[in-house]
Amino acid sequence: MTELSEIPTWILFAPLILLALLWFSRRRRLSKKNNSQNFPSEYFTGLNYLLNDEHEKALDIFVRLVESNWEIVDTHFALGKIFRKNGEIDKAIKIHQGLIARPSLPKEYRSKVLLELGYDYLAAGWFDRAEGLFKEVLIHDAKSEEAKRNLILIYQQEKDWNKAIEVAVELFSHGATDVGAMVSQYYCELAELAMAKGEVSQVAHNARQALRYDQGSVRALILLADHEMEKQNYKQAKRNFEQIEERDAEFLPIVLDKLIECYHRVGDSDKLLAYLAEVESRHQSLAIIEKHAMVIERYQGKEAAIDFLTDRIRKHPDIKGMHSLISYKANQADARELGLLMDLKSALVKCNRWMLNTSVIIADSSPIPFIGYAPAVKVGQK
Repeated sequence: MTELSEIPTWILFAPLILLALLWFSRRRRLSKKNNSQNFPSEYFTGLNYLLNDEHEKALDIFVRLVESNWEIVDTHFALGKIFRKNGEIDKAIKIHQGLIARPSLPKEYRSKVLLELGYDYLAAGWFDRAEGLFKEVLIHDAKSEEAKRNLILIYQQEKDWNKAIEVAVELFSHGATDVGAMVSQYYCELAELAMAKGEVSQVAHNARQALRYDQGSVRALILLADHEMEKQNYKQAKRNFEQIEERDAEFLPIVLDKLIECYHRVGDSDKLLAYLAEVESRHQSLAIIEKHAMVIERYQGKEAAIDFLTDRIRKHPDIKGMHSLISYKANQADARELGLLMDLKSALVKCNRWMLNTSVIIADSSPIPFIGYAPAVKVGQK
């Protein structure tokens, strides 16, 4: 029995091709220009070659026929796309190059053929050729958003951020607001390059430009804050870092060490403790609680940090929180107490593994009542 993978690709697309032919045939019959004109017999010969997997012969016929009948050009576009999607880039290129080489190619089709050939070159990885074609499209149609977006894609792949910005800003200025975030990222890339080269003024300029096109850019805020820290302008850096919570609180733990350092540098220990208490109340994050404990230890001592963690664990029991508390206690324990604490920590690890394994078994089996000391938890749930 013939496997599906052994069936020629074109056999699978035969119904679509035949449907397209019927549509074009009906269109031609209804044409006011020539109500009696039909497809030439060579067209069906080409289709026959196509269905028999004789692609080269079929393409020769189709490319030749289009010279005398440009109404069938849409069929060429469809065939080119099918070839491209199947990875037969050379055949797609042959179709579109054959069309573009025809002196009689109507002007209304030229941009479309150039776009399709550009897609062929993109699929082949020939970015320089694709870039040239998309630029040529813009000569004929300066407003072609499709050509501009493809140019942006090419410049992004080549990491040519200045060119990507130039084209994307043009799109943005004509109402394509969705590219604003892209422009912002490109400016962030330039800012990071400037930072690596020590070009201080360019870091700030590019980061501010990034915020201009995407006010919610956390990446740009971090770059600006890092830049201010480099200049030892800790107050401004602190303000930038604090804005990150408003933009996207998930990034706050990532920059919290730097933010704490800024507070230390300006000597605002009381304001820092108050800020961490407010942030902790809003987000209940273990990472924030641990940082809060470290700051308490720095300014009020280890006992105060232990009391703080103990209070938090009583209010919000958590195995990871217990680990943090044990680590603090261990530093002050004698040999006997240290052994007991390490045994407790080991037991907590085993308990956590048992709970995770149990939840996996329950998730993979039919629902049954869970009998134990704690409710089942989903894998990954804290």
